[in-house]
Amino acid sequence: MAITDTNVTQILDYDVDFKKRRIYFGALVQGHDENGSDFTWRSVERAIRQIHIMENEAPAKPIELHMSSGGGCPYALLRLYDVIQSCSCQIKFIGGGEICSAATWIMAGCDERLLYPNTRILIHDSGWGESIAPGKLTDHYIDVDNEKLLQNKLNSIYADNSIMPVDFWTEMVKRDLWISAEEAIMLGLADKIIQPRKRGSLRKNRIASMKVNRDKKDMSKLLRLLKDRIYMDKLSKLELHIPEEKFDKALAVDNTPVEDVPAVVTAP
Repeated sequence: MAITDTNVTQILDYDVDFKKRRIYFGALVQGHDENGSDFTWRSVERAIRQIHIMENEAPAKPIELHMSSGGGCPYALLRLYDVIQSCSCQIKFIGGGEICSAATWIMAGCDERLLYPNTRILIHDSGWGESIAPGKLTDHYIDVDNEKLLQNKLNSIYADNSIMPVDFWTEMVKRDLWISAEEAIMLGLADKIIQPRKRGSLRKNRIASMKVNRDKKDMSKLLRLLKDRIYMDKLSKLELHIPEEKFDKALAVDNTPVEDVPAVVTAP
């Protein structure tokens, strides 16, 4: 696909690739609020508009939601969750890095949920009650009742989109719970791990470099220097090893000279 001004601007300035039907959430331009949240009114409303544009253009084609997020406002996540549930398009969630708090409910609610292998997922309660300001006792009771209703709804979303019942999630969210991608799949919160490519075909120079014999005296000297640099008294006996690479014939390096490659157009 040729790179154009419009395409680059959409991806870098608006976190969307309309041609490939991809929305990037929690990344560059979506930004954070003063508390470091990804799920803000602005970020969610932008994602919703992007979903509506793609749904109107091709109601039967999937939309990819690429996310790495520290979480944010539970009411913003419920807004996005409801739009996803009412969308005629299949919504594919593709998560990596951290999927925390609000992002976990969006992950759970998407139609297909894929995770990169090193993804870490943080599950806990909404935490919204922490922002309740001191005031009249009756007002406090009202806020607490609303917080309970919110948390019950969020626990139900987990249950409706996993193999575990509400009672399980009610207990789990009482403390910060970090789980792996594999554990998320076991619980039914995600469906598949995106497997890494066999990269040996792209690493011929790297493999050759690692196989070059190192002078043992030079290596010993280097390790002593590094040990002293971090003020370590002793260093365990180490043996060098060469990582085992797997090869994929479908991967190849394009060695076309740079001057013959069309220039990449950058956003203004």
